[in-house]
Amino acid sequence: MERTFIILKPDALESKNAGNIIARIEKEGFKILGLKLLQMTAEDAAQFYSVHKERPFYADLCKYMISGPVI
Repeated sequence: MERTFIILKPDALESKNAGNIIARIEKEGFKILGLKLLQMTAEDAAQFYSVHKERPFYADLCKYMISGPVI
């Protein structure tokens, strides 16, 4: 069985589209094994996106990911 990790980013929650996105994921046949609402810290974002550390968008990406809650 394959597993996929999905993050609903701050804009999805801010625009109140999280429910629609989750419904679409389920409609496409994916089984959601768990959900967690959290506020990423700067350390969380830096660690998660460390593969992009040398890319020009890295700082903005990290800043964006800590700008609001994620699922």
